[in-house]
Amino acid sequence: MNKIIFSLGLILCFFQVKSQSFLTWKLNDRYFSVAIGSGQTKYIGELNAENKRQTDFSHGTLAIEARLWSHLSARLSAGFYQLRGDDEKAPDGSFEKERNLSFTSNNWELNLQGVFFIRPYAGNYDQRWKIDPYLSLGFGMTTLDPFTYLQIQENGEEINPKFSLRNYQTENVSYNPFTFIIPAGVGVKMKITPFLNFNFELAYRYTFTDYLDDVSGIFPSFTDDSSIQAKLSNRRREQFLENEEAWESLDAGFNRGNSNNNDQYLFFSFQIEAFLPVGKGKMFKRS
Repeated sequence: MNKIIFSLGLILCFFQVKSQSFLTWKLNDRYFSVAIGSGQTKYIGELNAENKRQTDFSHGTLAIEARLWSHLSARLSAGFYQLRGDDEKAPDGSFEKERNLSFTSNNWELNLQGVFFIRPYAGNYDQRWKIDPYLSLGFGMTTLDPFTYLQIQENGEEINPKFSLRNYQTENVSYNPFTFIIPAGVGVKMKITPFLNFNFELAYRYTFTDYLDDVSGIFPSFTDDSSIQAKLSNRRREQFLENEEAWESLDAGFNRGNSNNNDQYLFFSFQIEAFLPVGKGKMFKRS
């Protein structure tokens, strides 16, 4: 009988500890969250004459965020995105249409940002605001590897292989495959469950290069105009002549791009954010 009572006592103690642990897990605040996102991208540079965004889902991000003070969080984010530009989409007869350049670039990005919330912290993660607007600013780095396709003859056949524009130095300029960026954004977090947010963010990236699209300076001169380098650099001969003045300006020594403005890009991003059961403690301030 004593053994049975002792066993029942152990079982009751076990369930009491478990229930207290669950209650603590449920009620303790959560300062860390993880978010995944995707959306549309807009490239801002020499090869976007229409100034339009890419309408497909052309970027993906993964971020972890820690609430530090009432109005401030720190966010570490990594992502992949694609940029595209094509003079073929420029208005007929324009300089860009005659220039006839194009690129695609599949890039990786890493950044650290501070996130400033307009409203103060509500006190616990599950009591947070249903609509929580914020601003963000930070620094980071991105890769750049623009490429394009060029129709050439090989063994008597027409082929259209991919060429790395950075490797062929189309402006006789060697540029790095990495550059620093300044990320900035404005967004809103929308509470959908105690543990989940649905977020929208407009994220801007200023880069410290004008070679995301491989177009920046002037048309260089080449000793062999039939080389792959020369064909990738100046593609006006692939187009029918529609603007003689523009055609004549597409020659060695004339502007190929605008080196006064660095390239930029935008993310129109939708995210799902989940709060993690870690980071409990007084080191994270609420006010």
